[in-house]
Amino acid sequence: ISPMSSKRHYILLLVAAMFAYAAISSYFSIKSIGEVKVESPADFAPDVFTSWTIDYSDSTNVKMVFEGKDDLGMTLKVVHNTRVDAQVLPGFEFREWRGGLLIGDSKSLESWVEMPGEMALRWRSEEGVNARLYKTPKGYILEKAKGDLVVWEEELRIPKFILDRGGYEFTEDESDLAIKYDAVVEALDGKFMASDLGDRFTWVFVGAGSTEVLENHKVSNQSEQSSELRGLLGVIRNHRTSSDMDILFNEDDSVVEAWGEDGELVWSREVEAAPIGEAFEVDIYANGKFQTAFATSKGVYLIDVKGNNVSGYPYKMRSGVTGFSVVDYDRNKKYRFLVATADGNITNLKGEGKRTSGWNFAKLSGGVYVKHLYHLRVGSKDYIYAGCSDSSVKLLKRAGGIRANTEVKVDSRYSPAFRLSSNISKSSVLFIDDTNTLREFTMGETREVGMSGLVKADRVEVLDVNSDGKKEVVVYYDGKRTIWNSRNEKLD
Repeated sequence: ISPMSSKRHYILLLVAAMFAYAAISSYFSIKSIGEVKVESPADFAPDVFTSWTIDYSDSTNVKMVFEGKDDLGMTLKVVHNTRVDAQVLPGFEFREWRGGLLIGDSKSLESWVEMPGEMALRWRSEEGVNARLYKTPKGYILEKAKGDLVVWEEELRIPKFILDRGGYEFTEDESDLAIKYDAVVEALDGKFMASDLGDRFTWVFVGAGSTEVLENHKVSNQSEQSSELRGLLGVIRNHRTSSDMDILFNEDDSVVEAWGEDGELVWSREVEAAPIGEAFEVDIYANGKFQTAFATSKGVYLIDVKGNNVSGYPYKMRSGVTGFSVVDYDRNKKYRFLVATADGNITNLKGEGKRTSGWNFAKLSGGVYVKHLYHLRVGSKDYIYAGCSDSSVKLLKRAGGIRANTEVKVDSRYSPAFRLSSNISKSSVLFIDDTNTLREFTMGETREVGMSGLVKADRVEVLDVNSDGKKEVVVYYDGKRTIWNSRNEKLD
């Protein structure tokens, strides 16, 4: 063998040895990483974190979010990742912990001490099922994305989680399905049934049409999951499918979403701030094709069924939006978009973001601005109710000028409701005062009438509950709903 061949042979052997070493090293490195046990942070987290959420949306990196407040009321938030190579955003710190990664600001990570307490005692999780445990003034609530709840409270009541699904008063139900439960709550899409287990109440959701409780019943409709966990802004018709869409605000991702009845996401729109009030259905071109209108503090959005902006929108405001409503005075699809702003003004828009001519609202001064806007039809007259930040009320014409004067004072923190009479003077406004007591005053003589002082409330509506042509007062308080007739009598 020539010296040159011998040298080439030696080089080839050396390269082969290097590849073999790299392969062996890689094998043992991968093997050792795969064998690292990731401990559950729920077994160690302290009670300073009063809201725990687990997210299985990424099976390769299960996230658990811990939120709470310190002794000074400062917000604490720590995110646990099962992957140690999870992305860490600028401005945050991280700590490798028991096979996973903890991410948060320095104050939050300092508050993370291995001191399990009441929260850890109540945490229950199921593989692949998103869940949230949080502490309330009355006790603890564990929500699961499949529709089940566990409630540690002293008395049986309807949690807000169920009310958001359309649940209402306890019902009599003698079926074999419900007789073994302590309470049955009808919802729009099924039933919630509760059992008293001594130290807690467990709620099981059964979808409409089910004939038995399934041990591992899972919500297949993504829209149902979204309704549970996110804010429902309104229901808008989808002309393409001849069905309804739930318009929801996903606070975690700052996204407004439209979900179809089949559980499919129809469209999604990222927004820079939370929506103000509700979403409205409009047919801006009067051609049977519907759009969704809503506002944030930055401006007004009008989105078609494909998720596209309608021409002229979003309409950005120079001053922050404080109130929003869509009005169709004569039900002829000549919509008016009323937009109140922090500078005390109300802008009136129409069509593709054009200002309505003839609008002459007198801008408010002294830092006062409008928070609530409603169209009231009393007899043959239209009134625009403008509830202001200083509790004063303006009753406007269609053109923005004052139509009637009222001295009534309405707490602006909550949305009001109205019982209309033969004229605006006799009509009354229902609102919640600073003690969470329901108040009702006439708008003429500002007399205290009707429901005033009868009940506590955190939300009030006036609507025809039983479709008898007469409107009832619906009061919500602390997770429970009560209904009152026109004689202010509580209905069973």
